Amino acid sequence: MDIANFIIGQLVGLAEPLLVLGFIIKCLGWKESIKHQKRIYIGASLFVFLVAQGNGRFPGSYVIIIAIDVGLLCIFSLLFLTKNSVMKIMICILAEVINLICPLIVMQVTSYIINTPIFDFLQNEGSIFAAGAIVSKILLWLVYKGLYSSFQYLVLYFPKEQIILTIVLVGFAVISENCIFLAVSQKGVSHYTVILLLIVSFGIIALCGYVIYMMITISKKSEKMQLYKLIELKSQEQERQLEEWKHSEESIRKFRHDYKNHCMNMEHLLEEGEYESLGKYLKQFAMGELGEVRSIYSDSPIINAIFHNKMSVCKEKGIDISCDITGSVKCLDDMGVGSILFNLLDNAIEACEKNKKEKRIICRIVREADEVNIFVENSIEQLVLAENQSLETTKDKKDQHGMGHLIVEEQVKRLGGMVEYYEDEMFCAHVYLPM
Repeated sequence: MDIANFIIGQLVGLAEPLLVLGFIIKCLGWKESIKHQKRIYIGASLFVFLVAQGNGRFPGSYVIIIAIDVGLLCIFSLLFLTKNSVMKIMICILAEVINLICPLIVMQVTSYIINTPIFDFLQNEGSIFAAGAIVSKILLWLVYKGLYSSFQYLVLYFPKEQIILTIVLVGFAVISENCIFLAVSQKGVSHYTVILLLIVSFGIIALCGYVIYMMITISKKSEKMQLYKLIELKSQEQERQLEEWKHSEESIRKFRHDYKNHCMNMEHLLEEGEYESLGKYLKQFAMGELGEVRSIYSDSPIINAIFHNKMSVCKEKGIDISCDITGSVKCLDDMGVGSILFNLLDNAIEACEKNKKEKRIICRIVREADEVNIFVENSIEQLVLAENQSLETTKDKKDQHGMGHLIVEEQVKRLGGMVEYYEDEMFCAHVYLPM
């Protein structure tokens, strides 16, 4: 019987790291570069299981082993899983806390039901203790399964401030639960005291759960407000684009009108035989009016219109802009793609305006078999991403910070693509779109 209980205890003990690591992996996800994921998962679980064998073998082992477990989980997530470091630490701590609280609750309830002090219950590792261990792991699995959707929301949308608050709250819950467990596991604790402390224990867990639930609810409402704001800004953005295209069209009309007048002037000089004056006039015309007009001719009218508009803007602001299109871009004749290119060029122009030295923009669109890559680069005086990773604006209207980047990312996501920002002497925005 003792051997059977020992085997059950070891199997239950092995199930614990498998459940904890499995939950963390499910919440955070593997990095794309990681191979042999199952082997790493099983190997890490076995290592955590071996570390857990140190429980009870030296003074203070319970607290030390918990701290080591949390450290190992954090290292595992930092090496192999996605998301930022603060989020990884929060998920690892929450997963370990749930893993600690479930068996504590089961032990307290079981000792109360069989009317046995927890101290005696822990000393006698019999069949009831083994059954309690199995129940605690089933409860752990059910809790992980029930909380997965909420944790997924935490991973995707929780701001950094709320993550820190959650970690502090969970830390308080862990300390409180361990203090209660240490109190009820002492010799000579009355049955009445155990009941009261058990109620307090449930109350602390319920209170922490409620606070986290309220933070999630508030975040969801905030997310909806941001969505409504984005819809409003998209409407304003479309109106702005229409106004700029109208301005561009007026510029073209003006050029055509001036071109007609220039032709009439040159015709008159030709008729009068003023060939020297005609030569000077043609040279001035070529260097002036024609030299200022640069057009992009592709098989996408929207791309042509956007480039013509932004080239005119760059000319007015003294910004050197070059555009290169490789392959057919007729597939990009879409307002969403137009909005992406429009905002990327706007952001580049805005950055160049602040640049006191070189003002240069390079735009490349490369069409391949089943994908399109858009690159928009602009000159910079100093590194941007190191100081401003979220690309917040330096404009006075802080309520619209980074809306150009936000609109780009929203449109790219809608089209099933990806966007990245990096720096290599120039600031570069790279958009990948599948065809």
